[in-house]
Amino acid sequence: MEQKNRVSISMVITGVVMILLFVGLVALLAVQRGHVQTYDEARKEQRLKNLAELNAENEKILAQYHWVDKAKGVVGIPIDRAMNLVLTELQSIRPHAAGPIATPPPAASPSPDASPTPAAGAKSAGL
Repeated sequence: MEQKNRVSISMVITGVVMILLFVGLVALLAVQRGHVQTYDEARKEQRLKNLAELNAENEKILAQYHWVDKAKGVVGIPIDRAMNLVLTELQSIRPHAAGPIATPPPAASPSPDASPTPAAGAKSAGL
């Protein structure tokens, strides 16, 4: 009977050790995964970097004078200045007073000479 106890105690100890090894391995893998950068994270960082560069470039274009087409003499102006110019132009335009609505002249009735006679219409129809 003592032999059965020893076998069962050694089996329990072996099982506990294996479980502890498994839990330790899982914990080690979880810690290592936190330090390894995945492909999606690398793409995310690259996209964020590209977006920041694009936003900086757009901000520079919107806030400074620059040549759009030097050969044609087209210059870009800061957006604030452009809005002020458009606002000034729109404020200078005053609406005109509405005039009376002209009604169209009555339609002229066809003269009797221009209308076809019923006999002429019957002849052309083949009657």
